[in-house]
Amino acid sequence: MSLGGRGYGLPAAAGGALLLPLALALVLPAGSTNPPAPAGGVAPSPRDARGQAPDAPASRDRGAMAEPLRGTRRGLSILQIGDSHTAADQFTGAVRQALQERYGAGGAGVLPVGSPHPGVRSTQVKVAASQGWTYASLQRATSPDGFGLSGYTASTSAAGETLSVTAETPMPYSFVEIEARTGVDAGSISVEADDTPLLSASLAAAEAGPVVLRAEAPGGLAAFRRLVIRTIAAKPVTVSGMTIRRSDGGIEYGAVGYPGATVEILGRIPARTLVDTLRRLAPDIVVLAFGTNEGFNDALDPAAYRDRYAGVIRTIRRATPRARLVMVGPPQAERVPSPCKPAPDAPACPAAAPAQETASAGSETCPARPPQLGAVREVQRRLAAHEGIAFWDWWALMPAGCGAARWLAADPPLMAKDRIHFTRAGYRVGGQAFATFIEPQVKALLRGDHAVPNH
Repeated sequence: MSLGGRGYGLPAAAGGALLLPLALALVLPAGSTNPPAPAGGVAPSPRDARGQAPDAPASRDRGAMAEPLRGTRRGLSILQIGDSHTAADQFTGAVRQALQERYGAGGAGVLPVGSPHPGVRSTQVKVAASQGWTYASLQRATSPDGFGLSGYTASTSAAGETLSVTAETPMPYSFVEIEARTGVDAGSISVEADDTPLLSASLAAAEAGPVVLRAEAPGGLAAFRRLVIRTIAAKPVTVSGMTIRRSDGGIEYGAVGYPGATVEILGRIPARTLVDTLRRLAPDIVVLAFGTNEGFNDALDPAAYRDRYAGVIRTIRRATPRARLVMVGPPQAERVPSPCKPAPDAPACPAAAPAQETASAGSETCPARPPQLGAVREVQRRLAAHEGIAFWDWWALMPAGCGAARWLAADPPLMAKDRIHFTRAGYRVGGQAFATFIEPQVKALLRGDHAVPNH
């Protein structure tokens, strides 16, 4: 790996690791030859998954590689950034599993650090933290300084605190990258895989700032069941991100989600940090999956929203000009009716009509749907077409009318009771459909094609 420049006065990390200033870290997957972004396309409108959830695919062997397509590449990296639908890793987990079963498993990609929020999870591994860590959120912070792409930081000043990643089956990896903060009084951390030391590094530096620590796997490729980041001394340590990568092929599908957020969250991350992180991750495909929270904002200005979303697209393209962009439109969602609470001397509440009958059959209207949700969908569809971005219409996968209520009433239920999020089965339906939609992009990149059909 070459940084193309001089040293920057940071302490060297032991154990064969690299300690890199975040602004200069450029970690490109081997053989990365991303072609330009494709022309835009709109997904078809399938409505054949209304009430039946397909069987879950068989669990994959992470160490096995699928037969590669004939061409110039063996693997690629996909990064999905979105709201709570992404953060829960149920939807992305279904996409990941479908693609990895067809083309082989890559590294775990971007993972949460500890347990920063109940809605931020991983379906690939168990991510855990000892009790001594405290978390900060970009969404709640008064200043965005110190936050990275994950939107969270985990901090401690105690020795022996741990952040761990545990896999049910051995997780192959080529290297691990940890995003942290340097400082005058900062402490040190160690990284070990199944009790094998990989890295020991001090975060002390003359100036505070972001830094990336990279630890190589023994022999260039190894596997672990448990990876542990451990604080060494009773001094401040802040970690904001973790990435586990595999350079020998397969599909890496990373997920970064912010519960309750809109696409504007990406505008809060310091621009240099966002650009540098995306350049380091070097995804072949970036999936943007926002819209639900925007749709519940009754005061939303669609024109201003379009401009903000377009600004995010420009930033991502500046950071990764050769990556393909894909936009996921918001799924249908509804406001749950407020429960009736009659006064003691009032008559009982009237019987509510069945949820699936609140809109006539075949109708696209739904009284319980937030009025701006449809506008958000249309803004995104038009913006994607204007920007030449493939657009997947999650909304159209669901039944017409009050699709959320109908999926809630399905057997098994595909929608959660809040009519915003999905059940595991519902996310699996959506994830498998999106995997089918995005597969032509994946197949073309693996072949080295420069043109991709967009449905």
